[in-house]
Amino acid sequence: MVSRDGAKIVKLRLKAQEHVQAAEDRVAMNDRKGALAENQSAVQATLRLRKAEPDNPRHDAVLASLFYNQALLWEENGDGLRGVTAARQSVGLYESLDPTRGGQLLLADVLDVTPPITGGGSPIDAARLFAFLADARSRLACLLGAHASPDRHRDRELKRFDRDPSLTLRHEINVLDQQSYFAYRDLVACSRATEDDKNRILLQNGEALGNYHARFQGE
Repeated sequence: MVSRDGAKIVKLRLKAQEHVQAAEDRVAMNDRKGALAENQSAVQATLRLRKAEPDNPRHDAVLASLFYNQALLWEENGDGLRGVTAARQSVGLYESLDPTRGGQLLLADVLDVTPPITGGGSPIDAARLFAFLADARSRLACLLGAHASPDRHRDRELKRFDRDPSLTLRHEINVLDQQSYFAYRDLVACSRATEDDKNRILLQNGEALGNYHARFQGE
């Protein structure tokens, strides 16, 4: 017999999955507004699920993925700054799951010894987590280049996400670009990632800096 708490968790998990699928269906129909609403509902359902299962890291991985998608949906719905915030949330969550502990360990040393995240879904291994973090950083760089400005809103964001308040916009983009590129360089060397993956990140990083320079020429 399933306990009351167990039944609640199953119900919450199904609700979150329904909203995730609905968001994907809305994107397929080119309904970006509807996709954003379903994504936000999926976030709320996953937050409730995380509260019910605080020791299950899969919920953080799911939230990171949802915010990663939400960042682009905000931009497509005309609010790039909210996209930046969502991208920061994605990066922060993936950083909390970083198998290299923020670069303290070498990726090649942790791939075979880091257990995959399961907790109610298909396994997410260390290489995929590291790639997801790199992708999130690259997306944040692109959104910063296209929409962020050195103003009070940015100051509040840096404080909210515990980032160095002296970090200039251009420097932050450069740091994110470097982190994502070096991550894929390492992934190509010791995982199934390919040169195409690394080149994709290079193109995205070029877009991030290109957008920045187009908006702040001469700075």
